[in-house]
Amino acid sequence: MVSILVVGTNHKFAPVEVREKVAFSEEKLPEAYNYFRAQGIDEVVLLSTCNRTEVYTATQQSLPERKVLRLWLSFFSLPEDELEGRFYAYQDKEAARHLFRVACGLDSMMLGETQILGQVKDAYEQAQRAGTVGTFLGELFRRAIKVGKKARSETAISKGAMSVGGAAVELAKHIFANLQTCTVLLIGAGKMGTDTAKSLVQAGAKQLLVCNRTLSRAQELASKLNGQVVPFEELQENLSRADIVIASTGAQQYILTKQMVSEAVRQRRYRPLFLIDISVPRNIDPKAGDLDNVFLFDIDDLEQVVREFLEERRKEVPKVEALIEHELQNFTVWLGERKAKPIIVQLLQEAQKQTEQALNELFEELPDLSEEQRRAIAAKMKALTMRLLSQPLNQIKQLAHTDGVLEIARQLLVPKEAKVTEDGGALNEKGQ
Repeated sequence: MVSILVVGTNHKFAPVEVREKVAFSEEKLPEAYNYFRAQGIDEVVLLSTCNRTEVYTATQQSLPERKVLRLWLSFFSLPEDELEGRFYAYQDKEAARHLFRVACGLDSMMLGETQILGQVKDAYEQAQRAGTVGTFLGELFRRAIKVGKKARSETAISKGAMSVGGAAVELAKHIFANLQTCTVLLIGAGKMGTDTAKSLVQAGAKQLLVCNRTLSRAQELASKLNGQVVPFEELQENLSRADIVIASTGAQQYILTKQMVSEAVRQRRYRPLFLIDISVPRNIDPKAGDLDNVFLFDIDDLEQVVREFLEERRKEVPKVEALIEHELQNFTVWLGERKAKPIIVQLLQEAQKQTEQALNELFEELPDLSEEQRRAIAAKMKALTMRLLSQPLNQIKQLAHTDGVLEIARQLLVPKEAKVTEDGGALNEKGQ
C-alpha cells in the first residue's frame, strides 16, 4: 500500500549552521536524486531553501522515517545523530497538510512570503527532470502549487510590507502617484538604509543618489546600486533633487536640520518630500516633520507599519487554513481511492475465481446443459456477483481515506491466500 512521507528540518528546528550542512545545493541535486533512486525510492522530491530542507518520498510499502533520515545524512557523510531532535516527519494526510502550509507561506519565517511558492514549484520541476516524480508526488505537488496560488489570489496573506524597506515602499506609494518619477537620496552606508534604498529602486524609483562622508564608500555603494555619487559637502545643494531621503549614518547629531529641510522644500516649490530616518541616534531633526508637505518617519514608525501589516496578514490565516483543508480533503479522497485500487482488484479477482469455480462445479453436476444454457447461466452468475460487490466496492472507495478502513476491508473481504495485483496504480507509472 502506497505511503507518502516527508522528513525535514527548518528554521524552527535547527540553527543555520546545522541547516547548511544538510541542504541540497543546485549543483548537488542530480547526484542526490540518483542516490535516492539507487536506494530503491522511485518517487522523491527534494525541497531545499535557506530556511528549510525537506525530503518527500512515495513508496509502495510504508518507509520508516528513520531510514529516510539516515539516507539523507549518509548522502552528506554526516553521523546519524546530526539532526537528533532537530527534524520532523509527517505521513500521508499530514505530509500533504504540511506541504500545503509551506506553499501558502504559513510555515515561513516571514508569514505569507511569496518566494516559497516559486521554490516549491522549482523543486517539483527539478524532480520531474530527474525522473523521480510519479503518480503520488506529482498529484501532491500539483495540488500544493494550486492551493498556494489560491491563497495569494483569494486572501491578503501576502499583502503589505514585512520589512523596513518594504514599509518604506508602501508609504512612498501613498505619498507619490508614481514612484517612476521619484529620485531617492541615500545618506550613509548602513545596511538597513542600503536595503531600503534597494527596495525603492526595485519598486521603480527613477534615480538613486548616494551621499557619504567617505567618498570611496559612496562610490562603492553607487557602483553596486547603479546610483550617482553626491559629495557630502554638497548635501544641501542636492537635497532639493530628492523626493525620498533615507538617512542611515552613525553620526551622533542631526545630519538634516529643520532649516535644511525647509530650504529644500522651498526649492522644490513645496512638492512632497518623504524623509526616512533609520539611524539611531536619529539623523533628521524631528521638527522637520512639522513642515508642510514633509513626511518624516523614523525607525520606530516603520517598524510599527511592519507590525500592522503583520497583524493584517495574521487575520488572513483562518481563510488560508480553510483553503488548505478543502484541498486536503480532496487530496485525501484521491489518495484513498488510489490506495483502495489493489484491494478492489484483489476482491474482483477473488470473486471471479470463486464464480468460475462455482460454475465449473454446477456444470459438472448438470452435464446435459446446452452451450447456450451454460453461457446464459454464466452471464447471470457474473452479473449477480458484480451486483453483490457493487455496494461494498463503493463504500471502500468512499471511506478509503479513513484510518484503518482499507485494512478492515482487506481482512473481511479478501482471503489471506489471495495475491495482490496492481492494475496501473504502481509507482513506476511516471508523471501520471
